[in-house]
Amino acid sequence: MRSASAVTALAVMVLTAVPAAAFDCAKASTAVEKAICADPAAKRLDDELGAAFTAAKAKLAPPQQKMLAQSQKRWIARRELCSQMEGDLTSCVKERTAERLALLSGEPLSGPGVTPAPVPEFLVQDGTQTQYDIDIAVLRVAAPATPGEQTLNRIADEVLKAVTLGPHGGPEQSAIMAREDRFTMSYASPALISVRQDFYANEGGAHGNYGTLNHNIDMASGRLITAADLLPEPSAAIMTLWCKSQIDAEKLKRVPDLDLAEGAAERDQAIAAAIRDLSRWSIGEQEIVVSFDPYVLGAYAEGTYQCRFPTAGVKQLANAGALLP
Repeated sequence: MRSASAVTALAVMVLTAVPAAAFDCAKASTAVEKAICADPAAKRLDDELGAAFTAAKAKLAPPQQKMLAQSQKRWIARRELCSQMEGDLTSCVKERTAERLALLSGEPLSGPGVTPAPVPEFLVQDGTQTQYDIDIAVLRVAAPATPGEQTLNRIADEVLKAVTLGPHGGPEQSAIMAREDRFTMSYASPALISVRQDFYANEGGAHGNYGTLNHNIDMASGRLITAADLLPEPSAAIMTLWCKSQIDAEKLKRVPDLDLAEGAAERDQAIAAAIRDLSRWSIGEQEIVVSFDPYVLGAYAEGTYQCRFPTAGVKQLANAGALLP
């Protein structure tokens, strides 16, 4: 594990670089760049990302082009942190690149997509001791014509309107207050769009808080669908037990000496609530992920938890005609 100062130095180095359409593998210097060049699939994704960056820039007005460039530099720095993560470096890089590609291209991670494709919008501001550090990336439709498109734009507008660009008035401290929001379209079709919103906020406390919201939009009505739209209660109960078994197994991996009976009632209640709350569901063509933010199922240091379900299996449990891939 590198020191905090080493990670900071790496981030500064990457942030000062100019985002290019694609980098020259002969000049690859970081572990992430070398991993990309060593894996044909990763390199192909990176080349596609470079083309998507160029295409997105061409669609934006000059102020948004500047925001895009700032956002891309920050994303490159975050991608470098794959070298600090547990697990396979190349897999981490490919996953993050695929998500960034989906954002810049307006194409979903899964599903047939929608026409016209949403376009990214960015709001970026470098933080100081008196103003927030801002990094926002949302998706919107340029000329919304359907209720679903209008709902997607309303959600994007709400995120952007919540951002404070002026002085924050908080206490002076070594940590710069920050806010980040990033949209990822996990599934899209003319019937359903599922957008994951990952967020981070540092409001001056002991540490920042982060988590995930999901927006699952019925494109015909523009309504955010609910668990009751998808599942009868017996099926929700089955999914709750399924999720509980996953969480219990993961808890024991992270805290081997944990007594699962401790806090079980509160944990089970939180799991049951998440299964019945579609803001916790990221829907994909092959997989549905139910997410739990820090503190929900354990101490902050334990991080986030997820339950994963095959979409085909959930569909078998769902109401007839349920709006699922």
